[in-house]
Amino acid sequence: MNRPTDPSPAPLNSHELPPPTADGVDVANPEVGSPQQPENLPNSNVSATKQAFKRLYIILIVIGLSIGVVAAIGVVNLLNRWGLTQPPPPVEETNS
Repeated sequence: MNRPTDPSPAPLNSHELPPPTADGVDVANPEVGSPQQPENLPNSNVSATKQAFKRLYIILIVIGLSIGVVAAIGVVNLLNRWGLTQPPPPVEETNS
């Protein structure tokens, strides 16, 4: 059986490095480039997005703290109602 002079491509589980690239373009095949990357957004859009996320973050923090305060007040009221905040009555020990 004759083996071809051109080796077959490496199997998927080989540990070969990918082909070298320069600025996202394959050096061996320059026609194949990386997909188009989006251009940088203008600073006004970036700052508006940051402000929107900052506002959302603050709103979520306030909502979480409000729920926590309401839950804490409810737990304290239940503990007081059930008498779990009072010290237990003393128990007399008897010698038998």
